[in-house]
Amino acid sequence: MSISGREVQDKDGPLLGTEADEDGCTQVEAGQEFPPYTRYLVVAGSFVIQGLACGVVHAWGVQLEYLASHEYAGDDAKIRTLSYVGALMFFGIYFWGMPAGWIAEVWSYPKLCLIGTVIMALGQLLASFCKEPWQLCLAEGVVFGIGIGLVYGPASTAPARWFTKHRGLATGIAVAGVGVGGLAIAPLTEFLMHKTSVAWSQRITAIYILVLGAISSMAVRVPAQDRSRSFRSFDWRSFGSARFAIHTVMVFFVTAAYIVPYMFLPKFWVQHGISPSDASVLIALANVASSVGRVAVGFAADYIGALNSLMIVLVAAAAACLAVWPFATSFGSGLAMGLFYGFSSGGYWTLLPLAAASLFGIDRLASNAGTFYSVSAVGAWLGTPVADAILSGPGGGIDYLGMSLYTGALWAAALAAAVANRWLVSPKVLAKA
Repeated sequence: MSISGREVQDKDGPLLGTEADEDGCTQVEAGQEFPPYTRYLVVAGSFVIQGLACGVVHAWGVQLEYLASHEYAGDDAKIRTLSYVGALMFFGIYFWGMPAGWIAEVWSYPKLCLIGTVIMALGQLLASFCKEPWQLCLAEGVVFGIGIGLVYGPASTAPARWFTKHRGLATGIAVAGVGVGGLAIAPLTEFLMHKTSVAWSQRITAIYILVLGAISSMAVRVPAQDRSRSFRSFDWRSFGSARFAIHTVMVFFVTAAYIVPYMFLPKFWVQHGISPSDASVLIALANVASSVGRVAVGFAADYIGALNSLMIVLVAAAAACLAVWPFATSFGSGLAMGLFYGFSSGGYWTLLPLAAASLFGIDRLASNAGTFYSVSAVGAWLGTPVADAILSGPGGGIDYLGMSLYTGALWAAALAAAVANRWLVSPKVLAKA
């Protein structure tokens, strides 16, 4: 259901346009039709965009390890500076969410994604000429981060605009590109660095981002664009809503928690006797589980509701950190932790835009979800440093109990917020919401 207009749909479920309200407040291109296969191209284009953007972020760890052991081996100061590159990229994904969502809705999804793709390619190209770590922070961290931020929100929300019955499944497939991209680009980057050089691996990355991203950007579109809106007409009404405030708090807690296990589990496993190669396998399998979770949870949301599904994955993620992580000291228990956490935490990213659509409507999904992504930037910036400080405390570097409790508590706090919003929508326990 739309907040400001009535959704027009065909018998198969995709939206063909949005009619204006009776008071005429919304002026859109009602009835604008596309070929039947357009909806599938949107999902495919969003999948590729997400894979390219986030796959390079996941591959940064491979670059960091190579640079730390080759070009900057023994220079602790430069290696510490390099560690900021990943944080800046991760921060950029979310920080630009609010303006990107707003610009996409007011202007153009395909054009904004194309601009973001060009900036991503430019960031990689500039990085190939960098000689110092601070230069890489600017090129890969800031420039590439801006590009990711411009494409991530539109690509994760566009598929939902084309489907009603299978909205969750379509969104899940699109955001599964994140995990698949990481699985493909990380080993490709490692291969290119060893066969050529870091600089040439970055240049080749720039080329395939530009080619594949430009083609995919043209597919990321919505059924109808609201031509009555302008850059001066940002809708601030949602900010006065209790649901909006609660959902924002939930997003903050999740993003502060989400990346911590991915960052610290490999070190935790190695300290408990698991080999570095096996720890890498476990993290890779966690990424596979994340991709599966994004699709499976989206599919489930179509039947039990996005808000109900959201509560389930938050319970699972909190349980993984509180009840599984402290005991995941062998390969078998580590596998259980990686699969359990990867599946549940990955499913959350499918449900974030779907829950926003359920709570606030579909017609301003990109700007609303973008706002939550921007809030996520604060959580992303604070979550890992706090976890690292806990680990550096007395005894923290051995058992990681404080870190696992901290991460689990963040997921539990997010669950409390999700339960509150679910109750505001419907106090009936078994209702689809």
